[in-house]
Amino acid sequence: ASGDPTLDSGEYVDTYTVTGTGGPLVADLRSDSFDPYLIVLGPDGVDVQNDDYEGSLERSLVVVDTEEGASYRVLVTSYAAEETGRYRLDIRTDDAAIVAGIRTETGTLADGDETLDSGEFIDRYTFEAVPGQRLQADLTSDAFDTYLALQTPSGEVTEDDDGGGRPGHSVLNVDLTEPGRYTVFVTSYAAAETGDYELSLDLTGEYGVEPTPGGGLADDGVPESTGRLAFEETARASLSAGDRRLSSGEFMDVHTFDISDPGPVRVEMASSAFDTFLIIESPNGQRLQNDDFEGSTSQSVVEFSANQPGRYRVIATSYREGEVGPYTMRLTAADALAPEPPAYDRIAGLFVGISDYETIGDLRWTAEDAEIAHDAMIQAGMDPSDGILLTDADATAGAVRDAIADLASRTDDRTLMVLFFSGHGGQYERAEGFQRQDPDGIDESLEMYDAPILDDEMDALLATIPSARQLVVVDACFSGGFAKDLISRPGRMGLFSSEEDIVSAVAVKFEAGGYLSRFFAEAVTQQAADEDNNGAVTALELSHYLEQRFVADVQQAEEGALDMLASRDTRPEHQKLVVDRGSVGLYESLFLFRP
Repeated sequence: ASGDPTLDSGEYVDTYTVTGTGGPLVADLRSDSFDPYLIVLGPDGVDVQNDDYEGSLERSLVVVDTEEGASYRVLVTSYAAEETGRYRLDIRTDDAAIVAGIRTETGTLADGDETLDSGEFIDRYTFEAVPGQRLQADLTSDAFDTYLALQTPSGEVTEDDDGGGRPGHSVLNVDLTEPGRYTVFVTSYAAAETGDYELSLDLTGEYGVEPTPGGGLADDGVPESTGRLAFEETARASLSAGDRRLSSGEFMDVHTFDISDPGPVRVEMASSAFDTFLIIESPNGQRLQNDDFEGSTSQSVVEFSANQPGRYRVIATSYREGEVGPYTMRLTAADALAPEPPAYDRIAGLFVGISDYETIGDLRWTAEDAEIAHDAMIQAGMDPSDGILLTDADATAGAVRDAIADLASRTDDRTLMVLFFSGHGGQYERAEGFQRQDPDGIDESLEMYDAPILDDEMDALLATIPSARQLVVVDACFSGGFAKDLISRPGRMGLFSSEEDIVSAVAVKFEAGGYLSRFFAEAVTQQAADEDNNGAVTALELSHYLEQRFVADVQQAEEGALDMLASRDTRPEHQKLVVDRGSVGLYESLFLFRP
């Protein structure tokens, strides 16, 4: 709080004193009010600090080995000056060092043992540990199909069935990140299995949390750090025995950097001591990785568009287990990423919109939806002669079939085929009953001016077009049902305005027949989906942009703000975009905008 003592750099600080026991001291600091920073000071120059434990902005944790009777000071502070707020500090001391080594247990699952709710017999084993230690648990049995689980002090569970490569052999390799009592559960895969087993628990003796160094210099003058990375600066660190590990066993360091303004970023890791491997984790948990940049085993590089504000985690590790040594890490703002060339030389399309129906109820603005989508594809590079526009009375089922036959006769595998539809969607019980693609026994339809075209027929019609890439955009009730029938073929990607059993809303606020129609046109005509501003829209960028717009403009709309097309209890939050990219790659360019 304001008025507390401060560090020389201006951060407020609270101090707690702890007497050493000869065992480890664990200090665990958490706060959702400020970015916590933890310092432990002791005799003989002990100065251990931690900022973001495992990359978390809300937690710092330090483990130090103590001398019995010695005094240690635990300093609670913040990463930046003048931050204030509530926090929780947990301090744990043990009278002796944590017992490490290999522990072997033999036992038997038998009638009369404790059972799980699902009927499997179970035996329990416990041990004490602190953060930084690693457990390898190995369970074998010739009598039953083994199943192994580890429960942390906070109750989280990690499980393995056949990690040892065969039934009867289960293996867990886990970095322990909490202090306290852990429980190992020995059980079977199926209920009521019995028999003898052997359990090996290998608990490493090394413990401790990677500290946040105070900015010392390596021999070459590069600052050493395994904490936060700064743009346009090179940091130096080392993989060493005792570091945390990946689940596959490789040592790892965790660095972080913050993004407030989206843009392209380059992260580079280099080492002459081992084969580098680099992993980047975004604030929402998505991962990118690189092993050998341009074939070099001593360099790993990840370039990506950091479009989500927040904290990114950089995991520096090696290609093989057990590799150690120094490395450098450099974070830079990259140039706009060059787009991947599209898998086509030409765009062709069929654009269908029906507002004025012959026999069923009319709709508003759906014919205009098709016109807008048609114009958007022209702006994206489609020759006007390659786009067929059918609206209202011209959009009969026969005319659609003829248009697809026409496009099939004058396109090739280097064509991007776009099918756009805005109008009524329907559902029909299948005469043949159950079908693997449609387990509900219902076919979805696109209702043309005079008659429906069912999903199975549309799949067959599109299959006559030789294009290697096809984009299907359907803004109609129940349109998500088309994903199961159309996107099963290679090269197709689908965008559908609703789930297969949900009606779609009219986009009254935009004077459009449907929200997907309007958002799709904006994504292209305004290049709104080009997140990294490199002149191309990838499959990921397009679907991400549309999903964001659905959340902001449809699902969060006020009750009663949507004009629904059926008298059903459908609320705004039920409106969900259905995206199926099929075999189309995430970073494949769908639309390329040339100056």
